[in-house]
Amino acid sequence: MLSYNDLSLCLQVLINLTLFTGLILLVRRGITSKEAVLLFLLGELALELTDLVDRLLKLNTLNTYNYALSQSFGLIMLTEIYSKYCIKLPQPLRWMIYLYAVVFLVINIVNVRDHTPATFYSNIISSIIICSFAAAYFLKVLKRGSVEKSVLILNISVFLFFSVECLISTTFDFLISNHLEWVAPIWLFRGILLWCFYLALINLGCCSGKIRAW
Repeated sequence: MLSYNDLSLCLQVLINLTLFTGLILLVRRGITSKEAVLLFLLGELALELTDLVDRLLKLNTLNTYNYALSQSFGLIMLTEIYSKYCIKLPQPLRWMIYLYAVVFLVINIVNVRDHTPATFYSNIISSIIICSFAAAYFLKVLKRGSVEKSVLILNISVFLFFSVECLISTTFDFLISNHLEWVAPIWLFRGILLWCFYLALINLGCCSGKIRAW
């Protein structure tokens, strides 16, 4: 029977292959109208690949920086993607989110450099913001009565992943301290949801030429 480390490594390799394949597929279909999706996938591939190399070489030095970068980069890019394909976000709101992401990126990087023990609490607000985007889209679907399939799939995957991400961020320190045996399956479940989220994003990119926020 495969151990948690074996399963998580296989999942990590699968995620990297999915991102790489998705990028090739989207570039071959043409970059026009899908720049935000391509940039997000490219950034996520760089972060995921760095994590994988760090793990294989047993360096364990880059993942803390990558976690901080991933939080801020993901929030900024998903704000752009949602504004372009799902819901019209006011410009002042977008700039407030960008400012929040940059400020907390600086704080997290400083904490890592000062060897402050890593926590997952800084990810809670980012996850709540992104879940709010998905919730706002679902409300608009109910009011409008029509839906674009690829956008709906993306929003379902976003809501599922970032809801679980928020719960993990809230309880992870408690789980590590009191229920360590629960951490592995929860982290694997998170990885599966992340993989599904990337697949949904690639699917959106393939259909992005005919989709606009409403």
